Amino acid sequence: VRNLLSPIRRIPLELLSGIFQLSCTPEDGWDSSHDIVNRISVLCRVCIAWRRAALSTPQLW
Repeated sequence: VRNLLSPIRRIPLELLSGIFQLSCTPEDGWDSSHDIVNRISVLCRVCIAWRRAALSTPQLW
């Protein structure tokens, strides 16, 4: 029940998707494609809502 009441659960999908895009964007050419895939994988494992958000964000893939 506690997780269902968490403020992060109330963030609109569009905003969460934008945050994911920013967190998975290569910075200064230092991130390899492996690093980005790893970041996306971590996001997908946080919870089912984050997994759905990540999978529904085509810019990540």
